[in-house]
Amino acid sequence: MNYSRFKKDAKAIFQVGSGNFLEMYDFSIFGLYAPMIAKVFFPSENILIAIVQTFMVFAVGSFMRPVGAMFLGAYMDKYGRKKGLMLTLSLMAIGTASIALCPGYDSIGFLAPLIVVLGRLVQGLVVW
Repeated sequence: MNYSRFKKDAKAIFQVGSGNFLEMYDFSIFGLYAPMIAKVFFPSENILIAIVQTFMVFAVGSFMRPVGAMFLGAYMDKYGRKKGLMLTLSLMAIGTASIALCPGYDSIGFLAPLIVVLGRLVQGLVVW
């Protein structure tokens, strides 16, 4: 039996599984905190409308995935996987930081949900 091949396959399976776990963790945490996110970024007299707006922002990222696959796939074909991975990680950090560091609606008004939407678009672009 070729143990080096088994070791390589096990490592790849672990890496793919870890990435999938983190993505599902992100979905779970977002769903858990959606009511709080709705209150901070989408204030409304009707909390149901604010929660729906919050989930719509989360869904917007999914629409960017095919766009990211086209552009980042072409980028990686041209410049290589290492540079593509660095670009992907950098953009994901920017998108996540923009959401995490964004002040609430009470502080900056309409810019708060706009920043959250743009951050989510960037996140969706790089997770393909």
